Amino acid sequence: MKVSDYMVRFLEERGVTDVFGIPGVGCGHLMNSMIGSKITSHLVYHEQGAAFAACAAGQVSHCVGVAYTTAGPGGTNLITGIANAYCDSIPTVFIVGEKDLASLRGDLQVRQRASQEVDIVSIAQPVTKWSYQVTRKEEIRWALEKAFYLAEHGRPGPVLLNIPSDIQREEIEIAALEPFMEPEPTDVDKYVNQITSTLVSSQRPLFLIGNGVKQLGLERELFSLGQALNVPIVTTLVCFDLAPDLPGNLGFIGMDGDPAANRAVHDCDLLITFGARLNFKQTGNNRAAFAPQAKILRIDCDQGELSYKLRDEIGLCADLRELVPALVQAVSQITPWNGAWLEQCRQKKSARKVSLNPVGDELMGDICTKFPEDTLIAVDTGSHRRWLMAQYVGKQGQRILQSAGLASMGYALPAAIGGYYARKTPVICIDGDGGLMMNLQELQLVAREQLPITVLVFNNYCLGDIMEFQKRIFQGNYFATTESSGYQAADFEGIAKAFHLPYQRVATKEEISHIDFTRKAPQLIEILVPSNEI
Repeated sequence: MKVSDYMVRFLEERGVTDVFGIPGVGCGHLMNSMIGSKITSHLVYHEQGAAFAACAAGQVSHCVGVAYTTAGPGGTNLITGIANAYCDSIPTVFIVGEKDLASLRGDLQVRQRASQEVDIVSIAQPVTKWSYQVTRKEEIRWALEKAFYLAEHGRPGPVLLNIPSDIQREEIEIAALEPFMEPEPTDVDKYVNQITSTLVSSQRPLFLIGNGVKQLGLERELFSLGQALNVPIVTTLVCFDLAPDLPGNLGFIGMDGDPAANRAVHDCDLLITFGARLNFKQTGNNRAAFAPQAKILRIDCDQGELSYKLRDEIGLCADLRELVPALVQAVSQITPWNGAWLEQCRQKKSARKVSLNPVGDELMGDICTKFPEDTLIAVDTGSHRRWLMAQYVGKQGQRILQSAGLASMGYALPAAIGGYYARKTPVICIDGDGGLMMNLQELQLVAREQLPITVLVFNNYCLGDIMEFQKRIFQGNYFATTESSGYQAADFEGIAKAFHLPYQRVATKEEISHIDFTRKAPQLIEILVPSNEI
């Protein structure tokens, strides 16, 4: 069997059905082996789009998202998406085809021997869990098994495999391939006992659910646990879409968070965090003042995060996949709290803060109510994301995809594509006039495949977040953010026409009612927001 054939068979056996990439000589054998396989390769128009699509596929499916590309610029163009997967702990494997091993520079002190040669392994190391070049055909099984194990286990994240073309076309004996030996799972019983004993001794316990829970799809178990015990729950920003209508869910914490959630953190006497890294946007700059009355018990699979302490706290390094089911079973014997603490927290719930753009807030509020159940919503970075956070009304089965840690513009459109292929249901893409332009080329994929993606472009004719910063810090001395300082929004009606997409312009609440969010074909909706409202 040829190595590239083995690679495709391996992906099939791991349940991979969709991959994202761009053709190239370096990955030619891999692409050829996919012909006639169970794997569908989706041609994107920029490698960054492939990487973001793989991120979304990993986020939605809770399995490994896969992207491939060729050597040199193909690999380097993946880096932003790889960094996104690293910051947001998304299980992903990126396969970069390479020129023949014999043609590479090796230990020579030259910049290149082969055309397009670049040390992608070293470039990717700071933003991957593992970055590795396969140099022997016998190690292909070991490398693939290790890549998928590392992507999914512990704190999930991206792995990059660089596989030279001459290795891909080698013939192998499957029985002679080296396996990867998975480590033994951790015994979590001692952690469960510690958590339960700490929990029953508290009067005002609070659960904080972070991205680690969302990425593993464990939110249902923890929300059910909170409901059963009458323990209120708060989330981090990236989880603001999880069960927003649940009575015990007080919302997300932090600088832009819900007042009731922040108040509960202040008043609780025990804070148990699940997979939350507690960065300064969540805790404030004075981390020691966070949850000032509480004993803090932090649960995370990343010892590095636990070493970044708030103050005196209990840190438990454990895999939530193993710990949460054991914890749910153990605490089923605990008598629920009487509900007074939960009711006290719920009484402080109020409307979320309105941003500095009331028009954007109002339009987003009306739009959110129109989103159907079971809809994926991919949102880009910008003013529109803050409006969404303030106005979102969750419905059954909805899920929001965002670039949280890296906060990359250009994420939403390719993420909508990856999310669609992971779930095969219509997707809403919420973007801004700046963010959409970052990966505009992927509209061609949407049009080519007639994907049921509704692209909402909130056009405020400026780069709103940065303009707001310049207004606040530099007294309105704008630079490259407004039409008068060098920025210009695109003609989105013309863009829709160029990509042969249905187009609609919306400027009022009444016009929102004419948007068909159940449409099973692509459309581009431009939502006009006056820039002078910022």
